[in-house]
Amino acid sequence: MSMAFPSRKYPVLLFSSFLVLTLFIPSLSRAEEDEGAYIVANIKEPIPPVKPCTWTPIKIEVQDVCGFNWTYFSEDFLNIPLLRWYGKLLVWVIWPKIFFRSVADYFGYNSLSFYPEIVEGNPKGWKMKVMPSTVSPTTDGYTHNITLYVWADETAMDYAVTIGIKCVRYGSSGKMLGSSYIYIPVKLDKFSYVEMYVKQPRKIVPPWSTSYVTAVITNKGYYEDTFHLSFECGGGIRVVTKQRQFVIKPGESKEVTFVITTPREFFEYGKSYEVKVYATPVLNQSRTYLGSFIVMVEGISSNPQAGGFYIASIIINIIIIIAIFKRISSLTIRRGLRVEKPKMIQIPEKEVKKRFPKVKKGAERRPKGEKKSRDELTKLKLIEKIRREQERQRRKLRL
Repeated sequence: MSMAFPSRKYPVLLFSSFLVLTLFIPSLSRAEEDEGAYIVANIKEPIPPVKPCTWTPIKIEVQDVCGFNWTYFSEDFLNIPLLRWYGKLLVWVIWPKIFFRSVADYFGYNSLSFYPEIVEGNPKGWKMKVMPSTVSPTTDGYTHNITLYVWADETAMDYAVTIGIKCVRYGSSGKMLGSSYIYIPVKLDKFSYVEMYVKQPRKIVPPWSTSYVTAVITNKGYYEDTFHLSFECGGGIRVVTKQRQFVIKPGESKEVTFVITTPREFFEYGKSYEVKVYATPVLNQSRTYLGSFIVMVEGISSNPQAGGFYIASIIINIIIIIAIFKRISSLTIRRGLRVEKPKMIQIPEKEVKKRFPKVKKGAERRPKGEKKSRDELTKLKLIEKIRREQERQRRKLRL
């Protein structure tokens, strides 16, 4: 009898304990609504530095310790002799049919969802995600492997932040049973990032001149670095700076002056050229585009050397053109006034004597009242006409 008592007492105690558990399960589920998600997180490897503009993976192991191992109960507990009937009664009849809504969350129908966020530091420039974002089913004793991916770019305000992964446990009905945080501190890897602000984004300059443009360069990286400046421009424009190489600390701003030299021209009606500015860090050796500004070349050169040279050349050209024009004009006038010499009409003396016989002195004058004959009048008119023609030819030859 004494040996049989413990064997009889053991089932009785188990029966009473499970009876109490059956009665109090609804209250337990309500008590854990505002509690944690009951997880334990372990980071498998050392946290690597986050490389700029690259998704950096961080592997995390999550263990479920919710306190009720449904897997053990449904598999091992039902195999205990003399309790199979009670276990089957609970698993297949009492809990599913009567208390299912209250105890279903303990049947292994839970799920864990992960929501990453920055809990310490400025979130600007940071992005993150968890893969997988939800694991299901889960219950006590389950282990899940998740990966946190972190991204940061050059606009990140803080190079070191703390990421909190909010782990939320949901029941079978989708009701939140509790939440917990997994805290992971991350740091951005060293990178160079400078930003340029040009005070005069558009500069109007005359040809053959020297002008200046001022810019402010800020180091938004996380370590001190030395930068080299380089430029790209067209149209014969040259850009240099006295501070071609300068050292700048994190968060520090420096003012840089660009010296612009325009092509050697006397006049330009107005052309626009883009000047691109690049910075190359000494440690990184990767050229970074900072920005650009516009140079418009128009007007007349104010350079005395340019003015004297071009004015003298213009005057010489004008004198040459005037001389050529005068020469052409004089040749044209001469050609227009050129007249061949009139040939003198030479009449043989015999013919002249025949046509114009000598008149005696006494016969030159006729008495008054005596009329000239028709032949004499014709001769006189012809003589007069010849004289006028000779006089006209003489005048032309004088000109």
